[in-house]
Amino acid sequence: MATVLVADDDPNVRFGFTRLFAVAQGHEVIEANGAEMALKLMASVKPDVVVTEALMPTMTVLEYIKALRWAWPHGGIVALSAGGMHQSPEFAIGLASTAGADEVLRKPAQNTVLLAAVGKHLP
Repeated sequence: MATVLVADDDPNVRFGFTRLFAVAQGHEVIEANGAEMALKLMASVKPDVVVTEALMPTMTVLEYIKALRWAWPHGGIVALSAGGMHQSPEFAIGLASTAGADEVLRKPAQNTVLLAAVGKHLP
């Protein structure tokens, strides 16, 4: 069984992703409600893949994704974004890719696309 860390500041998104990965795919899912929690969990859990919102409220996309990559140099990072008040989805996704995300998707991503992106990084 693979471990997926789901990090998003929106509890509804975390719930949906948890259902998708745990119920539909049978993976162990660990949830983080923000960048700081995700980074702390990375150190202790060592997930197979991280599925995360690229735009977290307390860090820039570059800071956050680079910190994830530093904490987990060989793990998969799938970043998603719908953009924000001051950034378009395309800009946020571009920054996430530049910062080291393995896969970058625009929200809302189709389940099949998201599962395929995550599947590339599972044992």
